[in-house]
Amino acid sequence: MKRFAFLVFSLVFAAVIAVPVFGQGTAAPAQQKIGWINSAAWGAEEGGITKYINAAKALNTEFRPKQVALEDLDKKIKAIAEDLRKMSSNPAVPVDQRAAAAKQAEGEKLQREFEFMQKNAQADFERRSGEVLGPIEDEINASIREYAKANGYTIILDLAALAQTGAILAFDPAADITKTFIAYFNGRAGGSATRTPTR
Repeated sequence: MKRFAFLVFSLVFAAVIAVPVFGQGTAAPAQQKIGWINSAAWGAEEGGITKYINAAKALNTEFRPKQVALEDLDKKIKAIAEDLRKMSSNPAVPVDQRAAAAKQAEGEKLQREFEFMQKNAQADFERRSGEVLGPIEDEINASIREYAKANGYTIILDLAALAQTGAILAFDPAADITKTFIAYFNGRAGGSATRTPTR
């Protein structure tokens, strides 16, 4: 999904443990069923979680005016930098020091304004992301636990989160249940579970 150039939002889900890994006492533990889910697929335009995608699009639309304002300001700063370059590009033409100083001051002023706007936009975006996407992320996590219990998974791990830490040395693609879970979540009506797909 397209993101703002000045805004970085990453979603990392922790591994969801469905039941304890080891049994109690001296009895041999039952065979464990382990699955992988790639949380990076939640926001994919094709094959992602519809509820998450729609909320993210609405969030991007909400912040589009701030994005446009920053882009316009960036263009003005670059235009001033280009003017200053042209003023000093021809050694045969003396530089108007007063005009150059005025241009430089204007560019520095706009640069400070840009950094201030960008910082505020970033903070506002992160706050609104928590408000808009946070509840959906909680719902997804709860659904993963529900899915794990219904399908007998001992543990379901987040492939994207583990990949970021370099913790994955090898994995069996057959254990990837991302598409199956997304289909399950998208098939839920009004937040209530439909028939749970098995894997």
